[in-house]
Amino acid sequence: MNIKFLLMLCLVALLPQQALAHKVPTNIKEITLSKVADDVYVVHGVRGMPDKANQGFISNSGIVVTDEGIVIVDTGGSLKYGEMLLKKISEVSDKPVIAVINTHLHGDHWLGNAAIRKAYPKVKIYAHEKTVSRLKAGEADTWMDMFATSIGKDVAGAEAVIPDITLKHGDSLDLAGNTYKMHHTGKAHTDGDIMIEHPARKLLFAGDVIVNNSVPSSARPQDFNAKGQIAAIEHALTLDVDTIVPGHGATGGREIAEAPLEYLKVLHSSVQHYFDEGLQDFEMRDKVVADLVKFKDWDLEDIGRQISFVYLQVEAEEFE
Repeated sequence: MNIKFLLMLCLVALLPQQALAHKVPTNIKEITLSKVADDVYVVHGVRGMPDKANQGFISNSGIVVTDEGIVIVDTGGSLKYGEMLLKKISEVSDKPVIAVINTHLHGDHWLGNAAIRKAYPKVKIYAHEKTVSRLKAGEADTWMDMFATSIGKDVAGAEAVIPDITLKHGDSLDLAGNTYKMHHTGKAHTDGDIMIEHPARKLLFAGDVIVNNSVPSSARPQDFNAKGQIAAIEHALTLDVDTIVPGHGATGGREIAEAPLEYLKVLHSSVQHYFDEGLQDFEMRDKVVADLVKFKDWDLEDIGRQISFVYLQVEAEEFE
């Protein structure tokens, strides 16, 4: 056998599991349960906005399996997604779901709560205190209506199951024999993001603070703060983790945080530069896109809206 081939096999065998590629489905028929660490699985969502074809199956859900029960991080964007998630879990465990943690308020990460609560009426559902407050103040209904329109009422479900236990930065949860650490650095992708560290597996459920190989926060730029998201990703990279489960895109190693971090830094500094030159947001679009040339293969369809909101943030920073 060729010696170079043998060496290649040895190198592959030495790679940590999280460095190996995980498949992102192109449609809901391809959705599978991917093992990303010992006792940790991810259902990777389909790329795109919610529609009737993907049925709201667009975000990633993390699953931690223990002898005491199952912990789920994010339950997807519909009742049907939540039901599918339970079927996927049954492939690896018959234990009950004992806890759900929602990373933030966007509907594609929590509307599946209804299916979990229906199957397990006593399940505890956690989220950051700002997420819970905003959903209770009326945004839950907004997300329900939005997804019902996009994917159909029968798929979305009729009930918004809002997280009922609040979390904040620095909290630790002891669940099913594991300790989880909560990280919230301020307004980032939203004002209520939490990243969940699983120290025993050196793993981070990052929510949409980190997305893999895609423009961060482009779908809802009105909810994010560029400098805040930069700070949150930088914080994530200080943690002792080897595996990162992003809110969207394939699970990977620390490198999947570095690309969106660089993108956001270039975006903010570029908008700041042209703001200082006196350009309006619509006047700087092509120049900012040129500065983001390294990311030309990413979907920059919403870059104009993103620039507009970063422009407003840069303008506000002038008065701080």
